[in-house]
Amino acid sequence: MNPTNEQTAAADAFTAGDHLALQAGAGTGKTSTLVLLASSTRRRGRYIAFNKPIALDATKRFPPTVTCKTAHALAYAAVGHRYARRLGGLRQAGWRTGMALGITKSVRIGERDVSHKALSHAVLRTVTRFCHSADPVITRYHVPRLRGLEGKDLHAELSRAVLPFARKAWADLQHPDEGSVRFDHDHYLKMWAMSDPKIDADFLLLDEAQDTNPVLGSVAKV
Repeated sequence: MNPTNEQTAAADAFTAGDHLALQAGAGTGKTSTLVLLASSTRRRGRYIAFNKPIALDATKRFPPTVTCKTAHALAYAAVGHRYARRLGGLRQAGWRTGMALGITKSVRIGERDVSHKALSHAVLRTVTRFCHSADPVITRYHVPRLRGLEGKDLHAELSRAVLPFARKAWADLQHPDEGSVRFDHDHYLKMWAMSDPKIDADFLLLDEAQDTNPVLGSVAKV
């Protein structure tokens, strides 16, 4: 294939060792451009795909010097395998998890009573939002805003009720064999990202970077 002017410019920047951000619409050849870049060097590369089918397809297209994996596959190999016994555990209502964490009654915030079920749900959402972030610790910025409690002062009060349990939930997730909180793939991805991992490659290709959660962006430094 004859490269376009844009692809030639990208190849020149890649050869120079510059960081690249390729912006293009769907079906306009982003992956083909990445293959072109990877084929222009003998250096070892890593292609991080959005999902497993894309990774499998990319393996057929990229040269053998490039390993194609999802971020979760990299994280599982490094960290997640230690938690294999907890992965895929039975789902249960959020309030049951909340009770196991010690949430047994409602709390009064402003003019509203927040039930133990709503509080439990907020705690679990806080952990999820933390896992998707690039932040090293759980803070009030990860606490979701509940309807009727959107104001700054009310949210601060809600955060004071949520954060101790959210941190307890995160601590629970550190145990590889058993725990009260259902362990899922985003948990070990966050643990991997927090370990400041070094990906064994000379260059890194991140597809669909615009849809990447900040947690992966912190690993890829994008």
